[in-house]
Amino acid sequence: MIIKNVVPAGPRNILMAVDDSPRSKRGLDILLRFTNPRDTLTLVHFTRSMTYNHALADANNAFKKYYDDELREMGPVDSKFIFVEVEHGADIADSIVDYANESSADMFAIAPRATKDRSSITEKIVGNVMISVLLCKN
Repeated sequence: MIIKNVVPAGPRNILMAVDDSPRSKRGLDILLRFTNPRDTLTLVHFTRSMTYNHALADANNAFKKYYDDELREMGPVDSKFIFVEVEHGADIADSIVDYANESSADMFAIAPRATKDRSSITEKIVGNVMISVLLCKN
């Protein structure tokens, strides 16, 4: 955990970026061990526009179902999964940082690769997100 602000003692608002990878799914499992029933948990998937790309929309909706089921079974009562569409040509890491910084979340979680060195996306998130960052990796 990279603590940048004091995390509230009561119910917390947690934001987690997810994708369809096994690493992301394991990261959610790790995060759920630290959540409380009264916390708010929002899972966010950053994606390109799905309006004209039906294959992307179908793939995204398939793993949305997975996360919706996980949240219903294991997540705090106030949990949800959402898509955030990233403009064509926009840097995904910048979009993630901007979204996290504009949110009302107390903490931002990601599930990076379990390697010694951080990826450029992880570095950008850790260095630029203004709230505490949880690295859920195993």
